[in-house]
Amino acid sequence: MKKSIGSKRFFRAVLPAFLLAVSVGQIYAFTNFSTQIAEHIGENKSAVQFAFSLGIFFLGMGAAFFGKIVEKNIRLSTIVGTTLFIGGLLVTSLGINLKSLALIYLGYGFLVGTGTGIIYISPVKTMMLWFPNAKAIAAAVPIISFGLGSTLSTILYKGIHWGTEASFAMFQLRGFETYGITRTFAIFAAFYLVPMVFASAILKKPKIEQMSFAHGLPQCEFAYLGLAKDSYFLRAWLFMFLNISCGLCLIPLAKQMMDTPAVGYPEKLTTWVIALCGLMNGGGRFLFAWWSDRLARRVNILLYVLGISVGVMTASWWPPLIGLALLVINACYGAGFSVIPGILADHYGMTNISKIHGAVLSAWGVAGLVGNQAAILVSDKLGFGHTGVVTMLVALYSLNLFNVMTLCRRR
Repeated sequence: MKKSIGSKRFFRAVLPAFLLAVSVGQIYAFTNFSTQIAEHIGENKSAVQFAFSLGIFFLGMGAAFFGKIVEKNIRLSTIVGTTLFIGGLLVTSLGINLKSLALIYLGYGFLVGTGTGIIYISPVKTMMLWFPNAKAIAAAVPIISFGLGSTLSTILYKGIHWGTEASFAMFQLRGFETYGITRTFAIFAAFYLVPMVFASAILKKPKIEQMSFAHGLPQCEFAYLGLAKDSYFLRAWLFMFLNISCGLCLIPLAKQMMDTPAVGYPEKLTTWVIALCGLMNGGGRFLFAWWSDRLARRVNILLYVLGISVGVMTASWWPPLIGLALLVINACYGAGFSVIPGILADHYGMTNISKIHGAVLSAWGVAGLVGNQAAILVSDKLGFGHTGVVTMLVALYSLNLFNVMTLCRRR
């Protein structure tokens, strides 16, 4: 019997959650493509990079406003999300071939972003229902997989290279980059289509949903306007907004920052740091989620996440440490995503968790427009460079630490 339940959990929840999330995690690898796209279509990098900002905005909006579909029909939500995501990759490929920035914005910004948001929240509640005694770890499985998606995408695009020059013949795998940027996104679409369709077909909630209520908001009384007046929700939203904004100041500009003369990393080291950022993102999601399941008050984990973030950003005022800072910040950034579903479930109960979780993730959408653009403004347009970005991030992480202290106060 236990073996049967275990296999059902794996086949109906864990496997499809992994396949869906690791596919749409591709969105965080956009820094690999922005330079080549800009050169091919004849636009500046910041204009192309805005496609990523739009993608994150619509990711948050997709998560926020499709929560009702996820609650009612998990299979329909994954089919809709997969269709938008794959269609968005194909439209992006068309935009690159036609040298149309508008089509790239439509494809990667709107379609890929919205599809990613829907897919992101779809497996989370399902996992928590299958594993009711380890909610944070259960919710973290798809969220960890999402973080690992950028590493998979980087490997697929760049290939794998390690060892000495003489050993490359034995240890080199060719990536999609060799086919040219005009074909890359069409190949990505073909690659991700099969696992996402398969996962959509097998993902299923358990028959008996063990619903719990904490402080209200049962199904019949739920309203988004009610959340707008809830101080706990607003502070959780602010935590996500500031944490994501800080992460998005660094993630899309990671390659450019490591290429600056002040840092001067060689190309191979830069590629490996970007790839390892995805592993750190996923690892941080698992580590902090596991830790939070063992705390008497799960919400206190946010204090550790932000304390580490403040410390590492302060140390990275010395430019050569930016690579280490990127790795640690990715771990802490990912942790915020993995622990928030469990924190919300502890406070509000499970009945409306997809809707509430999605509403909190609207902060992701707003941060997608703010974080990346704020880094470009401070670094390039105002001319403060690496030091200016780091100073801004230390201030924002400190502000968020104060916000979380109020969130963690005992009721």
